[in-house]
Amino acid sequence: MKKLNTILFITLFVVLAIPFTAFAQNDLTVPLSRPGKAGVLEVSSIYADDVIIRAHSGQDVIVKFDGDDDKDDYDNRRNGLRRISSGGIGMEVTEDNNRVIVRTSPSAHDLELEIMVPSNFSLELHITHGDIEVYGVNGELEINAVNGDVEMIDVSGSALINSVNGDVEVEFKEVTDGAPMSFTTVNGDIEIALPESVRMSAKMKTEWGDIYTNFDMDIDRNSNAAEVSKDKGKYKVAINKWVYGSINGGGAEYLFKTLHGDISIRKK
Repeated sequence: MKKLNTILFITLFVVLAIPFTAFAQNDLTVPLSRPGKAGVLEVSSIYADDVIIRAHSGQDVIVKFDGDDDKDDYDNRRNGLRRISSGGIGMEVTEDNNRVIVRTSPSAHDLELEIMVPSNFSLELHITHGDIEVYGVNGELEINAVNGDVEMIDVSGSALINSVNGDVEVEFKEVTDGAPMSFTTVNGDIEIALPESVRMSAKMKTEWGDIYTNFDMDIDRNSNAAEVSKDKGKYKVAINKWVYGSINGGGAEYLFKTLHGDISIRKK
């Protein structure tokens, strides 16, 4: 097993002397093994009010975290005893060969993370509860959210974004030519801004919503043909509700799918 170049382990315990106690913002500077080279940031968190990723001009990764353990008098007492420890908030940060991994404890609640990365960083974000914001990064962007919105501004590269309960909003400065992309959610709107020169083939679907664009998109009018399948001797006929279109002659497939919500594809 390769030796980790940097390992930082932080466990924060909040001692409640009075009903309200919070800990102030903390900063961690994570030096990279190969400064100036491309890297990857992976974040895994179950509970985080906000996860914010920003590109900066430095060569280190800076992790800023803030939390709050705010309980009322009723929560602080049980069976006549006063609670003096909350169990704490834990976070682990590791770095190996320009791959930085940030993991938070399942017991961490009301946590806010702001992470500064060099601009040429790819992202792998896995957030269960909380909103995600990304600004100015350039790389392969893989975002998985369950309960929370995803907002990405002035990003470059390619993206695979999936949410369950939340809106997806992405504004690309540049895209990787020929790289497929995917933007999906279940309950939420999808709004994607792309460079006017983008070449892509769109595959779009919403069950309860509308699809909008201000691109000159060539729509495949034959894409809603019936699909016939056979299962245990029975035939099933279904109407394909996918909408297919191409921009600037077509290119890599871009998938846009939501169940309850609108899809908007606009020029940057």
